[in-house]
Amino acid sequence: MTARRRRLPHAGEEGQALAESALLLATLLGALAVGGTWLLKTHPQMLRAIDAQVRGHCLALSLPFP
Repeated sequence: MTARRRRLPHAGEEGQALAESALLLATLLGALAVGGTWLLKTHPQMLRAIDAQVRGHCLALSLPFP
């Protein structure tokens, strides 16, 4: 009979995948923070308009049914 070996993933591969996903997450969060800061500085009226629209929808959704 031939013995079959199970192939187990190497610990290095799992560590590399974790490091890559952490690096991608940090990059995406950093880009989001930089983009949000830029948007706040360059378009304050647009953000106020979006805020008013969202608050209006929340108000309309919170009204009781007749």
